[in-house]
Amino acid sequence: MKVLIASSSVLAIPLFLTLTDSSEYEITGLLTNHDKPTGRGQKIEPNELAVWARSHNFSVYKSANEEEIAKALDKSLPDIVITIAFGQLIKEHVLKIPKHGWINIHFSILPKWRGAAPVQHSILNGEKSTGISIFKLDKGMDTGPIYLSRKYPLNDNETTYEVLNRLSIEGSKMTLTVLEMIQNRKQPQDQSNEGVSLAPKFQKKDGEINWSTTSESIYNLYRALGSNPGIWSILNQVRIRIDNLRKSEAPLKLKPGEINLNNEKIYVGTSDGNIEILKLTPAGRNSMTSAEFVRGLSSKAGLHFG
Repeated sequence: MKVLIASSSVLAIPLFLTLTDSSEYEITGLLTNHDKPTGRGQKIEPNELAVWARSHNFSVYKSANEEEIAKALDKSLPDIVITIAFGQLIKEHVLKIPKHGWINIHFSILPKWRGAAPVQHSILNGEKSTGISIFKLDKGMDTGPIYLSRKYPLNDNETTYEVLNRLSIEGSKMTLTVLEMIQNRKQPQDQSNEGVSLAPKFQKKDGEINWSTTSESIYNLYRALGSNPGIWSILNQVRIRIDNLRKSEAPLKLKPGEINLNNEKIYVGTSDGNIEILKLTPAGRNSMTSAEFVRGLSSKAGLHFG
């Protein structure tokens, strides 16, 4: 079976490796987004996955619309397209071009958390489990019938980055089972209309810390959004990105947002305790440890986030 992989994320690499190890499948290439400006210099560069694919001698097709996707399908001639973190809604007539259509590896138990950021929403909501659903794409957003879904636990300290890497490996293994089901003409099952929830992509503004919430909520915000788009707060009119933190057991009675500097450590009050900040990045500066930040302060009295 000829397979085209559609993705713009390195989360697709385990899928490439899994299919390459099987003699049953031939990868006809990668379908990905066009090159975009990156970094402070906004230099136009291909995404990391496209660079990896080329270095491993896979054909790379770039698309931004249905016409470009159709051309890529015409060149690569896949029997099926597998998407993972692709980020594009595919028109219905394009979905019908490959013999077996398109399937998607989605990181939730559908119909819960349809959308671009299911793992982030699961972690932010303090959930104890997540999952993987592999389904046939239709014209809706993550609404197609499901071939296979499996539930996986969420560790209390796992970040989005860690969970996605773990699930991408598990999802690639599940894909082999789904491809076998398709070859054996087994039909996917329609999604339930109950328990539907949406998981839209987070924006930078969503990472602002509300110190009036619980320590657990702030820690979950860090776990969910710490790597992307980042979490932050304002100190003396300067935005501070919080790169690492943890819940603290220090016996301090601090008001929400109130800062205590103790032995070059940074503690911040919440509604039910305090958080210790371990690493941070003031706007326009490099990331630094809490001790480095404290040593650079001209005044250490009366500090307060927000």
